[in-house]
Amino acid sequence: MPPPQDGNVYLPFADLVRLEKVDDRTFQSTAMPFAPGGPVGQRRAYGGHVYMQAAWAACQTVAEGFLLHNVTGNFLLPGSVTTKFTYRVYVIRDGRSYATRIVNVTQAQGKGICFTCTCSFKVPETSPLDAQEKVDLWSKYEDVLGGNKPSDFEECPGMDVPWYWRRRRETGLNDAFPGLTARKVDMQRYNESRHPLDRRQLILYRTLGNLPNDPNMHLCAHLYASDRNSLYIVANHLDIGDVWTQMGSLVHSVTFHSGMDEMWFRPASENQSPLDDPDGRWYCKEDRTDRVANGRAVFSSKVWSSSGTHVASVSQDGMIRVTKKSTASPEEGQVLKEREFRWPPREKL
Repeated sequence: MPPPQDGNVYLPFADLVRLEKVDDRTFQSTAMPFAPGGPVGQRRAYGGHVYMQAAWAACQTVAEGFLLHNVTGNFLLPGSVTTKFTYRVYVIRDGRSYATRIVNVTQAQGKGICFTCTCSFKVPETSPLDAQEKVDLWSKYEDVLGGNKPSDFEECPGMDVPWYWRRRRETGLNDAFPGLTARKVDMQRYNESRHPLDRRQLILYRTLGNLPNDPNMHLCAHLYASDRNSLYIVANHLDIGDVWTQMGSLVHSVTFHSGMDEMWFRPASENQSPLDDPDGRWYCKEDRTDRVANGRAVFSSKVWSSSGTHVASVSQDGMIRVTKKSTASPEEGQVLKEREFRWPPREKL
């Protein structure tokens, strides 16, 4: 069956990630990317699509046993939703424990590179040194999670902005998201009394369809989830979801901390956490922002497994502009001052 021509469809992740091999170092996408907002959006490709496929292309060039542990990518041009991506992989180093690849991505001929990333691989190892913050999500966020399961929460909106929320309430329409089911927890009760830098957003996700027993494909699914609604969340935490003028990912990095025992999207055999599910294990992104300045914002996320293990860290430097020109007009400045005036005081300085 040929892949669908519209990227806003429910599609198993194994079909979404699939690439056509052009030669030993060149690959091409088959499935069209998700476009946030669909026909009412900006008709730009979801950044997580090219990010995870570039990593998957790199995975095709490493020796068996080498697993992704860090991917850092630079978004250079907006991705088209009607043109296939071409991935060219460059071998930088093959060592005994680590391997490195660079992937350059193009679309239309003559337009140049639209995305580039460095992918680092390593062979699994164990260490007696292991330290992390321990978190029981259903205890820490009891007010908003309650006794609910991940599937009890609504799907993430195609565009996480106020006008899209209103449209969704009025029409019931939401863009179908391929590859993953991602659920957004209503955090209002937790966030309303907190300063924007202390606000959090929980996104619960798992893959659509079963995945083969390929560890790097499972890791690429986590990469795909890492960018879900990222800068929209930052804008919402700052109460500027309806006044920003430009937004876009610049640099996105994911580091995996845990072994594959914590990373598989396999059905859970035990139900020790609401994230354990016999139909497929869920994961939780705990999203926040730490710094906003100079037309940019930092999006940060910790990814948690059902055991309470911090399995991955996400960091993104993104563009968020709130003015139409380089210098804010008096009217724009007044709007932002009014928003900041409504922010609760910060408890932790």
